[in-house]
Amino acid sequence: MIYEAIKNQARVSGGKTAIVCRDKTYTYTELVESVDNLAAVLSTAVLPGESILFASEKEYHYIRMVLACDVLGITFVPTFANLPEDVLSDIIYASQPNHVILSEDDANFLRPHNQGLIYSKDASDIYTVLFTSGTNGTPSAVTHSTSACMLGCLNSISIHDLTDNDVILSQLPPSTIAGLYLYALPGLMVGATVIIEQFEARRYIELCNKWKPTIGTTVPAMILALQKVRKWKNYSMSHYRQLSIGSTVITDEIIDILFDKGVPLVRHLYGCTETHVPALTHLIQPDTKYKLQLSVSEFYEHKLDRFGVLWLKGPTVTKRYLNSDTDADAEGYWCTGDVFERQHNELVFKTRMKDLIKINSFNVSPVAVENAILACDGVDEVCVTYSERGLGEKELVAVIRSTDKRINKKYITEQIKTKLMHYELPKDIIVVTENLPRNEMGKIKRHIVKKTFCDKEKMNEV
Repeated sequence: MIYEAIKNQARVSGGKTAIVCRDKTYTYTELVESVDNLAAVLSTAVLPGESILFASEKEYHYIRMVLACDVLGITFVPTFANLPEDVLSDIIYASQPNHVILSEDDANFLRPHNQGLIYSKDASDIYTVLFTSGTNGTPSAVTHSTSACMLGCLNSISIHDLTDNDVILSQLPPSTIAGLYLYALPGLMVGATVIIEQFEARRYIELCNKWKPTIGTTVPAMILALQKVRKWKNYSMSHYRQLSIGSTVITDEIIDILFDKGVPLVRHLYGCTETHVPALTHLIQPDTKYKLQLSVSEFYEHKLDRFGVLWLKGPTVTKRYLNSDTDADAEGYWCTGDVFERQHNELVFKTRMKDLIKINSFNVSPVAVENAILACDGVDEVCVTYSERGLGEKELVAVIRSTDKRINKKYITEQIKTKLMHYELPKDIIVVTENLPRNEMGKIKRHIVKKTFCDKEKMNEV
């Protein structure tokens, strides 16, 4: 389905640039020829209904492989390149792929089946298996059907009003739901030019100056990295007609930075590996009063339970995990595990349910505290966690990466005390100069931060 739409673009505008990835470019004609050739090779070794676990250091290969799998009706299971052996073993165990292609050698050693086969596709077939970020533990293997992936692409095309006039900068990892189905595949379906490569601050500005992208996405960590690049000061982002920001740790200050750099419209996105992106969205203008609100996209139904946790239902929501039970209720609503609250008749993200920290009798959202601290001058990164103080009681701890000598408990408390409740103020501030541990998606690993810094600090006290 997805590939047929891209082949139609090749018939109409075959000579147009389809993909840009570092020193590699494909026109639409070249992309279709490359995909067809790859599918022909795979068809000699892969049986109908089988799956391929795939990784590559070159982002465009993910596009070629997912489309070749589309041709054959086989399941595409992307993951990150160069994973540690134990992580890769967990992923293989969770997804049980029939074939593993992590290098050109792996592809060369595929064994031919020597059978004449007919490959068929059904809308209910598993199109892809994707893995959650695993910020608090082992990743889950999430399945999505052919129809769900197609609808996810159509949802993105509709929400962002994508056309063949767009130049799309897609820098989220192509082994993720957003990396493939937010911009890359939808953009190719409408005949846009898609720049797909991993974010690097200096390269980002070079790409923007050369290609003048009209659509793209960013996260707060990217903006912090860009601010340290010399060319950032004179760089204008006015070439965008719309820039999306997708992260749970977003502040009004971060959005205002984008407007100050010339972005006319900012789109706030929310979604999960299980739901496709965006499940919730909000278009923000410079004069928008409530910037952090979110509205549910048309493909979804939602409800909040008594704890404020968001449950979603719709044709693009996963029906099952491969390695665990799906957290869905009798009505078919899937539990996101994220806490929202209603403000001004819209939804506002608060925190992950499992990240809530019980301080005395209060539930504290680490995201709310992090947002307040991130707005402080001199703070590069922050992770709010806790340390044990005995008898089951916890103390709030903020681990801050900074080289600014002003950063200490007194300075931070003074800056944030009017923005937070008294029980939300960190009891301790740990300042470090090394980068906080993040997963491949750029999300801070809270459990590693706690183990590395907070638990270690307690041991030193003993």
